[in-house]
Amino acid sequence: MAKIDRHELKKDEFAKEVSTVYSYVTENPTKVLMWAIIVIVVVGGALGYYSYHKKMKKNATEKLGLVYIMLDAGQYNEALDTVKVIIDRYSGTDAAKIAKYLLGHINYAFGYLDSAITAYDDFLKVENPDSDLAAAALFGIGICYEDKGQYKKAIEYYQKVLKEYPNFFRNDEVMLSIARCYDVMGDFDNAIRYYEELVRKYPDSQLYQRASVLLARAKSRAYAYLGGARNLPKPQNTRNTNQKG
Repeated sequence: MAKIDRHELKKDEFAKEVSTVYSYVTENPTKVLMWAIIVIVVVGGALGYYSYHKKMKKNATEKLGLVYIMLDAGQYNEALDTVKVIIDRYSGTDAAKIAKYLLGHINYAFGYLDSAITAYDDFLKVENPDSDLAAAALFGIGICYEDKGQYKKAIEYYQKVLKEYPNFFRNDEVMLSIARCYDVMGDFDNAIRYYEELVRKYPDSQLYQRASVLLARAKSRAYAYLGGARNLPKPQNTRNTNQKG
């Protein structure tokens, strides 16, 4: 008896499967046609959606690039209009998300502080909370409140940046902002504390010299406001031995 090769067995199995499929198709042509149409529609729709989404993403990215060019050129009105278009027309894209952050930045540049705060808040709702841009948005909100004269609210946001983003690359600025707010409020103890922490923690910062000057000034003001001059020991009277009398 001839030995049957395993490849021949596979061929037989494949032939049986083909025969079964052929029989089903010939016996149920309507069902097969219906499923073929469904497959075509689903696949076509998926490809169409992918193509559309890809085009939307490309257009949004290109417009976002234009925004950066406009900002570099100082064309803030044009940048503001383009950012709004990106947010409205390309919602859900990464470019639209970044546009929300830039909307806060541009509104701040125009002095629209409440609108800037709203834009930064909207951005924080969609951004990854671990990103540097999320930290920058919190910092931006703090700056807006500081410009509005709401120093306690500003400090709240600044401290949130330091707490939640200890490695944020602008934390020297954040620390200086906290010290400045306390300084303006007349809370010299806290102002001095943050000035000292800045110069200790960031000796290579470009803000080091400025913080050092402000630290010295804060100490002088604290001394003056606390009536330190009145509490100094009076100088002793010394007689000149060469003086007559």
